[in-house]
Amino acid sequence: MDAKEHSLIATETSGDDYFYPSAKSLRNPKKQGWLIKYKPGCFCDVWKRRWVVLQGGYIFKFERKDSKRPKGLPISVTETSASIERNTSDTDQYGKVLCISSISKKQVFATDDDEELYEWIEAIQKAKNDTIKQRLGHMEIGSEDAYAHRAGARLEKFKARIEGRDAALNQGRFGVADTPFG
Repeated sequence: MDAKEHSLIATETSGDDYFYPSAKSLRNPKKQGWLIKYKPGCFCDVWKRRWVVLQGGYIFKFERKDSKRPKGLPISVTETSASIERNTSDTDQYGKVLCISSISKKQVFATDDDEELYEWIEAIQKAKNDTIKQRLGHMEIGSEDAYAHRAGARLEKFKARIEGRDAALNQGRFGVADTPFG
């Protein structure tokens, strides 16, 4: 699929699918499948099933295989490390978990099959290496990877712009840049 076909997919539906890639618009991913995402809660821990797609240097999470928009920000594989660890949550239904960590955040995923965790680690490491090679000009970027990379980068910029706007509002209201508590 070339860039023109991707732009047609993006504009045929809601006009902003390019900005929010749908699960179906991410073609020929390096890896995709169901993972169970861990989210600690106030009263109990929550495990939510997510359709996860690794494409173009980003990991996109969706509620379903046919979701129109990803859940949350995509995870940039070049700025993370991935490892398999023992599950330390209150629920022990998953013995091993996939941990994807960056400087600011750690996300935990599980599968029903431990072998799947190792496949995800391999795929993430390969995607990380390929993305670095592509950025250095040592490897060609395919159209599917280019599409996913642009979509992921735009979502990151959008979040940064929102956070900048929030910081400016807080500074105006409270006289500090980050929070009302200084």
